[in-house]
Amino acid sequence: MMNRHWNIVRVRRNAPPTRLRIATAFIASCVIALSVHARATVLIGADLGDLSRDAIAIARGRIAAVTPQWTDDRRTIETLVTLEVDEYLKGALGASVQFRVPGGDLGRFRTLVVGAPEFEVDEQVIVFLGARGPSVPYVVGFNQGVYRLVSSADGSASLVMPPPVLPTASAGNVRIVRGDLSRRPMPLDAFEQHVRELAGGAR
Repeated sequence: MMNRHWNIVRVRRNAPPTRLRIATAFIASCVIALSVHARATVLIGADLGDLSRDAIAIARGRIAAVTPQWTDDRRTIETLVTLEVDEYLKGALGASVQFRVPGGDLGRFRTLVVGAPEFEVDEQVIVFLGARGPSVPYVVGFNQGVYRLVSSADGSASLVMPPPVLPTASAGNVRIVRGDLSRRPMPLDAFEQHVRELAGGAR
């Protein structure tokens, strides 16, 4: 959670009216200008097996649009992401799927959510999606549920990059295990085969 430091302007009770008005206007302008909202987030650790089994759909494709918008209560900002799907590793939600991500920029307003993934148009990604009832899907595990595709050094193959390791509620210090398949770049074909096997496994 972000700590916010405020500059406090102290106004004497017997200050001249002009100075009082200037100080009041300064305080008001500072409050208006500070339009970044921060939200606390508790992250639960999830490995690739958890993500694969918990997701209702796992999709690979290109980010076609990133659209920030106010939430229904207009208290925070969320981002509606549109993915043009090349292939599903699990489930099927159509040739194009939209999902919500908490946080985003809208004009001079910004909502920050720790651990929430950010996307750019034309990125190639694999996303693990969940849903509650008929609502718009969301990314399972926040950043943990997004794997990004990059080209190998010689450009001959696509590699899947694991998400960054973030502190979670279940582990203050995250232990990195040497050789963990989910923590190193993998060829796309091998990653997809591994995910399909995990998605079909029993809990």
